[in-house]
Amino acid sequence: MSQAQWYYDREVSTLKTTISNLHYAFSLLIRDRGKKSIPLCTGYVLTGVLLPFLMMALPSVVAACLTGRMGTGKILLATLGYAGLLQAVRLSEGYLSEKKHQEIFLLRIGLGNDFSKKCLEVDGQFLESARGQKLLYAAANNLYAGAEQGIECYLDSFLTALVNLGGLIIYSVIIGKSHPLLLLLLIAQTVPSIACNVRAKKKSFGMFHENEQNWESLMYLRRETISAANGKDIRMYHMGEWLLGAFHRAIDRFVKVRVRERRSFVQAEIVEKALSLVRDLLIYSYLIWQMALGEISLSLFLLYVGTTAGFGDWMTNVFTALQGVLLNDGVMNHYRDFLNEGIQEEKMQRLPEKQGTSMAREIRLEQVSFRYEGNGEDTIQNINLTVRPGEKLALVGLNGAGKTTLVKLICGLYRPDTGRVLLDGQDLQAVSKETCFAEFAVVFQDVFAFSFPLEDNVSCAEEGGTDTAWLWECLRRAGLAERVNALPQKEKTMMNQDLDPQGITFSGGEMQKLMLARALYKNAPVVILDEPTAALDPLAESMLYEKYESMLQDKTGIFISHRLSSTRFCDRIIFLENGRIIEEGAHEELMKKQGAYAKLFETQAKYYQEGKESARK
Repeated sequence: MSQAQWYYDREVSTLKTTISNLHYAFSLLIRDRGKKSIPLCTGYVLTGVLLPFLMMALPSVVAACLTGRMGTGKILLATLGYAGLLQAVRLSEGYLSEKKHQEIFLLRIGLGNDFSKKCLEVDGQFLESARGQKLLYAAANNLYAGAEQGIECYLDSFLTALVNLGGLIIYSVIIGKSHPLLLLLLIAQTVPSIACNVRAKKKSFGMFHENEQNWESLMYLRRETISAANGKDIRMYHMGEWLLGAFHRAIDRFVKVRVRERRSFVQAEIVEKALSLVRDLLIYSYLIWQMALGEISLSLFLLYVGTTAGFGDWMTNVFTALQGVLLNDGVMNHYRDFLNEGIQEEKMQRLPEKQGTSMAREIRLEQVSFRYEGNGEDTIQNINLTVRPGEKLALVGLNGAGKTTLVKLICGLYRPDTGRVLLDGQDLQAVSKETCFAEFAVVFQDVFAFSFPLEDNVSCAEEGGTDTAWLWECLRRAGLAERVNALPQKEKTMMNQDLDPQGITFSGGEMQKLMLARALYKNAPVVILDEPTAALDPLAESMLYEKYESMLQDKTGIFISHRLSSTRFCDRIIFLENGRIIEEGAHEELMKKQGAYAKLFETQAKYYQEGKESARK
């Protein structure tokens, strides 16, 4: 099921969900924009109803003054008074309308804080799942799809519906009181027009989601085409024509959907114009006949003409606005579902206090299995493992063996489907995430830097909260102090150029060192390094491993590597295959067994040796 299909499958609204969502939306408006927003919206509705009525009735009032027994002065005074009232209402309506738009817009923008906070706090395992990604995608549309969708459209549509409903009631009373048959005729003409517009709007809403994939394709191609990192490959491999072709195809797909979307509105407009023509012929003929018979005065004739002309617009706008509310009910549902995801009482049990100077923790896995959503088999299969306090453990194996998944289970990012993960005898699922994560410093394989000052990327502290002395000590131990000291603003230098054109971009090896400095700065009891030397040359790798043991003094260390030669300094090596531990022991012990580890080590050593010989030639 595509994201657009899944997104649309909850768009069926009920009165109960609509009332609940409206209460929720207005509660957010009061919370974020203050109680003043309610009288503001009320004033907008009242002036929105009153202004069109006063404008419509103006010719009738003037006609009544001219045909009545009033002096010239009184006629002028009455007309000026009415015009003044009309202008005052017009100014009030314009001001309140603009303020209403502003308050609702600021609400939508401000809710980005709630949404971002939830994205950062929600369970990482859920967020990486297919359901989590779909719900995140759908919830984001509540805030970031513009004013045409989401909470801004939801509130605006509801207030617009109230304005038009008020106008419709007033016009229906005026017409129905004296000419009920005329009212029935207007309703009969308007209903088919509304049905066509509702159908077109619903089709447009569905096509919006259908076209989002095409829009995403265009945005992806734009990003990849202007990326400086891609420039060398694009030019060297003559990808320009290929990318332009992809652009044209994506644009064609996008335009075709938009043409289909607009065709529905054109059809609806044709039906509306045809029905309006029939309505006007019938109603104007009837009113002229009534006036000719003397049944109605000129002022009433003008009032009825204006009322009947505006009746269809009021009725159409009511249903169009209500449809905007109903179609956005699903958007609101998904947003609320996402914000409510994972809300539960945190278990704030503490881990046992460490005795003595050592910070090291014991990690124990008991019959742990884990399967990714949608996978046919377990990625981690019934693993039992104990990592002793202060032990340096290496996890090795081929790609896909489950090494990184196992690390995520160990540090609490994932929950096992079966079994338990214990830290100093305490089940990680019995402690809060905050307590759990404080125990681990992890450098994952895919490293990146935020576009903030270098010191912030290392300390991850709020502004002014970095311990500068400890920062430089960690940079020194990670082998990066000399490089940072040479920068124009040293540790204050901005990373990347997204926010600062003077920002710097580190090489792959430097980024690995920066992330290692971050792990050291955290000073956690357990340090996990996932391929920390993948971007380093052999000499730099060797120098780093010489420092590794001193870096992790009095800490428990877990190290993931594909280069088996780098695991020899570890106390114990775990060899994973298809999510199972098939061998474990020290390097020399595993080499003597001549098993999977030894064969892979010898193969790597052979290719490494051949590489050095080729380099000499």
